[in-house]
Amino acid sequence: MAGSPGAFKKSLLCRLNRYEELTPEVFRLDFTWPGPYPRAGQFFMLKPQRSSVFLGRPISVAWWKPPHDRGGAGLVGFSIAKRGKGTAELAALQCGELVELTGPLGNYWGALDPEPLQGPIALVGGGIGVAPCAAFAEELPPGTFHFYGGFKSLPFGLEKIPHASCIIATEEGGQGRQGRILDFLEPARYRRVYACGPEPMLKAVAGLCKNLGVPCFISMERHMACGVGACLGCTVRTIRGNRRCCVDGPIFRAEEVLFDEYA
Repeated sequence: MAGSPGAFKKSLLCRLNRYEELTPEVFRLDFTWPGPYPRAGQFFMLKPQRSSVFLGRPISVAWWKPPHDRGGAGLVGFSIAKRGKGTAELAALQCGELVELTGPLGNYWGALDPEPLQGPIALVGGGIGVAPCAAFAEELPPGTFHFYGGFKSLPFGLEKIPHASCIIATEEGGQGRQGRILDFLEPARYRRVYACGPEPMLKAVAGLCKNLGVPCFISMERHMACGVGACLGCTVRTIRGNRRCCVDGPIFRAEEVLFDEYA
């Protein structure tokens, strides 16, 4: 039902069913969603009904659940980092409040891969980038993947990842292995690598995979205004020219992305 990337989207006022603080800097929002089913890797634009900001904020799908019966409403959930005024408004929401959700938007994991998904594959999430990777894990058969989650201190968003498939690294060493997730990733073990996180991490993952000849797909993050490709404000530089993160992405072939020098 999700169809091709960006083929179906709606803008609906949806009720907040659940608010949960995952860490002091990250929170979770779950909504009733009667619109088209999302796919892992896609995102929504979120804007509270009571808002002082003009534009919604792009947030990746962390999980979703279809309705129990035909014609009913499903559920969609998001993990959100507190970063600015827009996300601060989302963090201040109370259960029962209405939020405008526009989506699902963008492409999804596997959309750019001509071959059927076969294991073993690696899912690599850094910080809030864990969310779209965790959603992808729910679409994959058990035992076909390893999930690499990298955090500064406290892990979050891994509740549905099988413990045996999960490798956790924290920079402060409080949980899992101490260090950065790239210290433990071995791309040569996998047929594919899918990654989402800070751009320096993505650049490093892309470099490792390129050197080893392992196909790699990355989910990019950019500031977005419209979310539908009209404003050209979320440009990603690639070997095929400039692309819009919102409609041509957010997932790109890693070898095609021209990373900024600072990354």
